Amino acid sequence: MSINKVGIRAGCWLFLTLVWSSGVMAVTPYWADPVPQGQLDVSLVANAGVQANVPVIAAFGVPFPRGSINSAGLANLRVFDQEQEIPAYVEALTPWRHRTDVQIDNQSVRVALVQVEVVFPNPALPRLLTVRWGGPVRTLNRPSRATRASTWTLVEAGSFVAADAVHEPRVLALLPPEWLSLGVLKGNRALPFAAGNPASRDNPATNDAVLSWPAFEEQERAHKNDFYTVINEDDPAVLPANLCPYKTDFEPWLYDRAATMFALHFRSGSAKALREALRFTDFYRARINASGMFTLKADDNKYAFNESLAYAFWMTGDETFLPAISLTAGAHNGTQHVWSTGLGFWTERSAAFKLMAHTIDYEITGNQVRRDSVDEIVNALSTHQDGANGVIPAAGRIDGGFYHTGAQHGDWDAAAYGASTWMTALLTDALRRAYLTRGDTTTAHMIRRTGTFLKTSLRTAGSDFGTTVAPRYVIEFDGTDFAVQSPLHEVEHALNVGSAIAWADYFGALLAQRDATLVGHRTSLYATYDLGVNFWIRPAGPASGLAAFRVTPWRKWSWQHRTSDGLSFAVMAADAVAGETPMFINSFEG
Repeated sequence: MSINKVGIRAGCWLFLTLVWSSGVMAVTPYWADPVPQGQLDVSLVANAGVQANVPVIAAFGVPFPRGSINSAGLANLRVFDQEQEIPAYVEALTPWRHRTDVQIDNQSVRVALVQVEVVFPNPALPRLLTVRWGGPVRTLNRPSRATRASTWTLVEAGSFVAADAVHEPRVLALLPPEWLSLGVLKGNRALPFAAGNPASRDNPATNDAVLSWPAFEEQERAHKNDFYTVINEDDPAVLPANLCPYKTDFEPWLYDRAATMFALHFRSGSAKALREALRFTDFYRARINASGMFTLKADDNKYAFNESLAYAFWMTGDETFLPAISLTAGAHNGTQHVWSTGLGFWTERSAAFKLMAHTIDYEITGNQVRRDSVDEIVNALSTHQDGANGVIPAAGRIDGGFYHTGAQHGDWDAAAYGASTWMTALLTDALRRAYLTRGDTTTAHMIRRTGTFLKTSLRTAGSDFGTTVAPRYVIEFDGTDFAVQSPLHEVEHALNVGSAIAWADYFGALLAQRDATLVGHRTSLYATYDLGVNFWIRPAGPASGLAAFRVTPWRKWSWQHRTSDGLSFAVMAADAVAGETPMFINSFEG
């Protein structure tokens, strides 16, 4: 084992611990190590309307790994402009919460709000500030918290126009992706994008000529390039009929498109991704009604989500997002999470959306009702996965699935017990979020066990990409395939199901119950996804008014990438246990 100390953009030191094939170590923890003393470089970017040499207030959230700093320690958080301390307003936005452990619950700051006044000599160029904590007491303070009216401005061009009544911060604050990838906001750790992957849209002809990018760069580039497509900036020649109708149609919003933009920003550091994430979240927030429903689809709580709303609050400190976080959580109150044969409807997706919304509402508000709801949902899912107290047949049952009837789901024989692969990927994403606030073995084992169900669902078949391994759409409780979809349809879920398998493998390693076969399956699924990406690139498309980087259907971008941001971390962290490949373990020191 060797340790190299290298400087990074964060202004801290990042230890990269390389674990070679001759060494074996414990799996990388789900939570990043505390950083009681350190510093971060923050790049401020002026939005439209900021004038040269006119003071403007920058407001931004600073996330901290659990146990790094308590509320009293915020008195020692200082902001520097070229080694000169400047006045700052600092307060805690959200503490780290724990559903059972009072030694953790509310004991350290998860996100702190920082507000400073700056000037931009040239608004086209970023300003660099440094945030430091764990040292001397702050001596310069701003007297009060600035309001939204003084820190946000109306968007008048680009993805929205003035008539849309969408607002954005006057100043964007970019924190290093190495820091944002630690999982403080997203809930699971990830790895930053490859250094050679720029924030700008790639040349589609260049990408089309590359069959396979190294490591996980294919996924990273697709996340980024398709982002430009879903905000209608693929190519100026794309005809209006082929643009994403995000202002008028609900379909592009399914699976939380704005949260997918935040996930892109967290790993890439892209100012463009952050700007659009905040714009789209503000558009969405303003269209949440009193029932917590999205007004473009007010009869369906599948479109009520609060992940992006939480990220917007944490990244900017703007409390305007808070009411919608709780309203959207409430939209799922009536969803039945306790499965029984008497239910007329039950899917993994509906349970996942309820668990995710209630968990995030608890993270933000600390509401005890929400805390208890999260516990109840997790316990109900555990009982369900175990066979629902003997209701689901045990003989021949593949372990790990959340089986229910076709009549309840709608995609297979009414009386038969089955489960959905891609919806299971949504559910394990929500379970990982719940795990963040408890760290319990019940949840960890549930995630681990889904790997058995998901690997059983895989089949090798011919597709437009050749012979590929892909997840069947649904399978019966004994592994029978009784809802056959086209191979192309199944390939489109290779990334999200492959990511779910990678996380099942990670939790298996964490629990010392690793299924060695999962490595090959997650590798095969990523290879399938890798081949599939090129199928959706058409460099000549704009000549006919079509997008070069295709996204069909629009919601696919979010189902593929929102839950898959931690794939590379899960793979490398689990593999490091067996010493199969070099692994980078991130920790910061001031």
